[in-house]
Amino acid sequence: MNKKEQTYQYFPFYVKMDGMHIVIFGAGVVAARRAEALVKTPCRLTVIAPECGEEMKALLAGRGDCITYVKDVYRAGCLMDEDMDAVIAATDDPAVNDAIYRECRHRELYVNVASDHTKCSFYFPATLETEEGLLLAIASGQATDETHQKVKEMREKLQRELGAKA
Repeated sequence: MNKKEQTYQYFPFYVKMDGMHIVIFGAGVVAARRAEALVKTPCRLTVIAPECGEEMKALLAGRGDCITYVKDVYRAGCLMDEDMDAVIAATDDPAVNDAIYRECRHRELYVNVASDHTKCSFYFPATLETEEGLLLAIASGQATDETHQKVKEMREKLQRELGAKA
């Protein structure tokens, strides 16, 4: 496909996070990475999980003022009781992540299933932060393993060249 005919499944845009409520199901390594990115914004962040991994515990210890942790599990229908703008399914159970995805789609909520890019209505771009305070996002318009690898390589290249931090 030539460049003129290229279409994008995903389009990057920045969202104003003031007043947004993001719910993360899961508290392992991947959930902690998502939460760590989100605590840098003024969103309201809720993490729901029966237990926390070490990374999430450390994040809660350092940034617990920005995160509400609820020791619980996902239950079918529980999203109906919450006022939220987006959901991240990052549990270690694919069946639970799938149930969260289906409920979000039914409720027309933005959802990111961390373990399955085919079940994401949004995803996290690779980001770099410069010393000047710029936040650079690198993303592909397609969510494939190949484009994910290319984005990773570009982030690493820019990180070296700009001296930015990921």
